[in-house]
Amino acid sequence: MSERSFYLAGEGEAVFASHHAPASDATGRGVLLLPPFGWEETATHRARRDWALHLARRGHDALRIDLPGTGDSAGDLADPRRWESWGAAARRAASWLRREAGVTRVTAVGVGSGGYLAFGLLAEARAEEAVLWGTPVTGKRFLRELAAFGALEASRIAEAGGPPSPERTQGIEAGGFVLPPELEAAIAGIDLADASLPPSARLLLVGRDGAGSSQRLVEALRGRGVDVATDDGHGYAAMVVQPDRAVAPHGVFDAVAAWLDAAPAPSPSLSEPSRGLASPELLAGATRERPIEVALPSVRLRGVLAEPLNVERGLPTLLFLNAGAIRRTGPNRLWVSWARRWAARGVPSVRLDLEGIGDADGDDARYRDVARFHDEELVKQVHAAVSALVELGLPARFVAVGLCSGGYWAYQAALADERVAAAVMVNTRVLQWHEHLEQARDLRRTRLLVRPVTWKRLLRGDVPLRRWKGFAAWVAARTLGRLGARRGASAPSILEWQARQAAAGFTSLRDAGRRAHFVFCDGEPLRDELTEAGLLTHPERWPNVSCRFIPGREHTLKPVWMQRFATTAFDDVVAAEVALAESTA
Repeated sequence: MSERSFYLAGEGEAVFASHHAPASDATGRGVLLLPPFGWEETATHRARRDWALHLARRGHDALRIDLPGTGDSAGDLADPRRWESWGAAARRAASWLRREAGVTRVTAVGVGSGGYLAFGLLAEARAEEAVLWGTPVTGKRFLRELAAFGALEASRIAEAGGPPSPERTQGIEAGGFVLPPELEAAIAGIDLADASLPPSARLLLVGRDGAGSSQRLVEALRGRGVDVATDDGHGYAAMVVQPDRAVAPHGVFDAVAAWLDAAPAPSPSLSEPSRGLASPELLAGATRERPIEVALPSVRLRGVLAEPLNVERGLPTLLFLNAGAIRRTGPNRLWVSWARRWAARGVPSVRLDLEGIGDADGDDARYRDVARFHDEELVKQVHAAVSALVELGLPARFVAVGLCSGGYWAYQAALADERVAAAVMVNTRVLQWHEHLEQARDLRRTRLLVRPVTWKRLLRGDVPLRRWKGFAAWVAARTLGRLGARRGASAPSILEWQARQAAAGFTSLRDAGRRAHFVFCDGEPLRDELTEAGLLTHPERWPNVSCRFIPGREHTLKPVWMQRFATTAFDDVVAAEVALAESTA
């Protein structure tokens, strides 16, 4: 099998696409995977890549796309006529499968709201078959579910002490994204039961974890002679959680594969495939983007390079690392908007997926253990990526950017690699990993158990039970250790150890002429710990360390108003790094 990323050119905005081609024994069938909206698109990205690999292993050409204004595709979500552009992108992708992959039968697979686009291809006879997984029959129902999800999320942020939005959002805000009013109005008019399909169409309706499909839709389509099958769709909920805990629903993959096998065999192609829809780069004004690969001995990393058409050698290169297990587009697509804005100002950047995340090769299941985010091997991958990017001709002065564990990788890279001039750490939780650090933090928070809201979050599942079990076991062992210790012996606490490690790291960076920039919102444990240790209040000792505080209390910056403050803080940091690079060039 092979995996290749490119842009679908033609009329309209460029569409980022990834093609998974079978190694041999191609069936002549192409499967187009269409993503859901917003948070579900972020959560299911890795599962959809797994699905594409599953299909390619069975001989099908699989194509994944990012819709315009989302992911790595061109445009912004709020651009006008967005729904029309999504439909055009789906049609362009189906055409690519026929014209350039050479398939003669197309199956459109839509997850969540992506099912509306898959259904549209089937209705227009641009696909012979369609699979809709978890797609509400009407757009109004989808919008109600999205609004309910947004309200639930807002209430949980409020329970954690986060302030409400200081301004009213135009559109439905949910999961870090805003569905604009124009797009909302277009979706509201959808009713699949009223749509017509060609009699030759085949349709598989997959429910959500046994909820079943709409009987009204099934009866309406069968009454028109359409071949409709159904499946319970177990595994949807397990797929749309935080990406580090998401589980690919292989049972559904197998069920869909069996349904595809029961279809009429594709007719042999009568002509050679044409060329011209695929482009290796995206051009936008004075900038361009292109997919890149970093081939390491054991794994292949994947990313996107955004750069001005004329790179100035004196400027730094921004290296955006994953925010935990979120793919390279960053939390709420922030990395894309930040990278493109600075590329337009002359600063090149790379958005990179490390092993097992996003589109990179590797086992994603490892990250269900949070300790694996701090494997030394991941920092080595950052070093290797820096070397590969320098070989591509990018300026050998890097500013590494990350949120959560991505900030840890950025910090560690700055400590060890002279080419990483600075680390920008957004809501980083760890500077030096210790296996009992989280338990030590839990111990500080035990007083919160007297608050009803804490028990509510525990019972609801916001705090994993395994974490509380681990905390209880660690406290018991720690207590016994203290009882057995000799009188007068006093071992430093983990948080004291962390403070000493941080001080040593700051000094090492200072002596090497490198910088550490923190961006923290409220409630971040490392912010509180560094502040209490007095490590953020000594500019005379560590002039190379800066800290910017932004309002709000949500680790991944899902409230849109928080994203604006984070953007301002980030721009301030990069502007300072650019000025320093220019002054020393």
